[in-house]
Amino acid sequence: MLLMQKLAKVCQRYLAWHGNLSYDLHTNGETFVLETLAAFRPRVLFDVGANVGDWTLAANKRCTGARIYAFEIAPPTFARLEANTRHLPYVHCQNNGLSDFEGPMRIRYYNAVPALTTSTNYPHALPFTELEAHVVTGDGYAIREGIEHIDLLKIDVEGMEEQVLKGFRGMFARKAIDLIQFEYGRVSILNRFLLRDFYAFFRERGYVIGKVFPNYVDFRDYDLGDEDFMGPNYLACREDKTEYLKALGGTPRRGTIHQYNRRCAGDSP
Repeated sequence: MLLMQKLAKVCQRYLAWHGNLSYDLHTNGETFVLETLAAFRPRVLFDVGANVGDWTLAANKRCTGARIYAFEIAPPTFARLEANTRHLPYVHCQNNGLSDFEGPMRIRYYNAVPALTTSTNYPHALPFTELEAHVVTGDGYAIREGIEHIDLLKIDVEGMEEQVLKGFRGMFARKAIDLIQFEYGRVSILNRFLLRDFYAFFRERGYVIGKVFPNYVDFRDYDLGDEDFMGPNYLACREDKTEYLKALGGTPRRGTIHQYNRRCAGDSP
């Protein structure tokens, strides 16, 4: 029995490695996405759920000259974000979250691990404090700031992904967002917004979706076997942005991905 338990743990570690279950942005592929995008000289990036600014700092370093709008909903975490980025002229920090409405909301703030801050009743063992926070819609914020186009929208909001996406209805309708990086994991079980729902949302709006790996994005059709709640990062790309798909993609798999592959090669669909 002990041998089988040890073997099971080894298998679990292998599956985690094989599935790229890593939150280190320097090795899990998030940096690869930024470095690839940098060649296209992006102008506007959104970091929704910026925490203390690790992704914002990485994006600022690689995407030189791009304006980065970093949103952090928890006031204590926002103070650290602002301190970490105040010397960067192209970074604009906002002490609010994004959602599908504008107004106040309650959040759970985990002082020991601020990255776990959430509005979801997630059964973490760590102690938390309930805080009053404020959210706005992505469309509303973009209108107020005169932002007409977003090159990359990165979302890491511990379960509020659906609401954040719905808050950009107008920009999606105008095809004004090229790339969306989002997290998928166990919180999807609680909020009942599964990987299948991400695929449905993006496909209706003309995107293809891929899982992010250290040095490529595996663009592929949805398969029930992918519903493993492992994540962590996926990338949605407008299907007409064939130059991005070609630069980011590894070996395409299944269905509609072959269509973009032919377009990249210059053939008709």
